[in-house]
Amino acid sequence: MEIKKMTPVLAQHFHYDLNEEPHIKNELNVSLRQVFQTDEQGNQDEGKEGHYFEIAIPFEIAPAPGQFSVSGLVSQVVQLIDYFGEGRDLNPNDYELISRPLVEEIETLTYQITQITLDQPVNLNFKSNFDQLNFQENQNTDKN
Repeated sequence: MEIKKMTPVLAQHFHYDLNEEPHIKNELNVSLRQVFQTDEQGNQDEGKEGHYFEIAIPFEIAPAPGQFSVSGLVSQVVQLIDYFGEGRDLNPNDYELISRPLVEEIETLTYQITQITLDQPVNLNFKSNFDQLNFQENQNTDKN
């Protein structure tokens, strides 16, 4: 599947906390919604080359041994070239392909913040498994 990135991966918010008491949590929720693009003149792109989708991952993670937590939301808008179906019709490999850059951003931000705060970076190394991840599709379409 050919993917055209319409925006960079955006960290809409990212929060880091040292935990007073250790706890472990691993929540990543991949959401996907169809959006429409507009140009500088306000004209709507009809998506003749393929549909546009916003991928978003809200997350809350406290990796073992649970000494810190990170949470936030990362997103990106992409165009799936020659794909005109619904988001829910994508196969798991395509979901992994379009969501992987966002997961990598979470991994990178966590690595960087723990390198500074703990003086020892933590590498999360998530592996996508859409049978286990909570996938949500928002059927509403919004202009972007």
